[in-house]
Amino acid sequence: MENLILHNSLTRQHHIFLSVLLGVAYALSFGLSFSLSPIGISADAIISSLLLFCEAVILWSIFTYSRIEILGFYQSVTIHIAYALLSVTIMVLLEYLVMTEFSKESLSIYFQSLPARVFCLIVIYASFRRYYISNMSENDFENDEHAEIESKLETVAPIDVIERITVKVGTKIKVIPVDEVIYFKAEDDYVSVVTDQGHWLKSERLKDYEESLPSNEFARVHRSYIVNISKISKIERYGQKQMLSLNNGEQIRISLTGYKILKEKLKL
Repeated sequence: MENLILHNSLTRQHHIFLSVLLGVAYALSFGLSFSLSPIGISADAIISSLLLFCEAVILWSIFTYSRIEILGFYQSVTIHIAYALLSVTIMVLLEYLVMTEFSKESLSIYFQSLPARVFCLIVIYASFRRYYISNMSENDFENDEHAEIESKLETVAPIDVIERITVKVGTKIKVIPVDEVIYFKAEDDYVSVVTDQGHWLKSERLKDYEESLPSNEFARVHRSYIVNISKISKIERYGQKQMLSLNNGEQIRISLTGYKILKEKLKL
């Protein structure tokens, strides 16, 4: 949890730094080109930095929670174009509203610079996307390396291998053989046990299952997932990511360490 909070804090700091840097460059390029006053350039820089920061946070959330990479090439390109156009439209409209409210005399200059502004905003969108891909790849690698070190340092007593899992279904107890489980997923303080029949929450840690499941049948492919190797249908690469397809039709992301573990267990 502390690592997640630290990562989110550093991400926000990077957003602020990038937004201020791009906002100042953005304002200076148009301010100097169209002979705006120093006050006008300063106001444009502040407004642009604030708007770019808001946009960066929104884009980061979109990139994080939408899985564009698992789509086909043309679908992915279409969605990126739609996101870029929406992003540019929102930015331009907000700039226009601010100019209308605080600097009506500069509206004519704003309209003259509009084509160039749109082009710059598209470049900024592409930069944010590239920064996201690079940052997430590096962060996954660091987290995986940290997890490997922790695992090596910890000494635990021998744990019995589990063959079945019990879950409560209303007032009844359901027994699930482990070979029927497709994957386990960390859900805050719980673990979601997923089978073809549905999913159930257990008040456990994912690490407990990692240590007690049959090692030749299950693999931890991500800090949030343990999968049943026999339920894997294929492994595919999408840009900077490795995606795992399961026989129930779901896809999950594989970390760098998880991919290495799978290669060893599948003898690839």
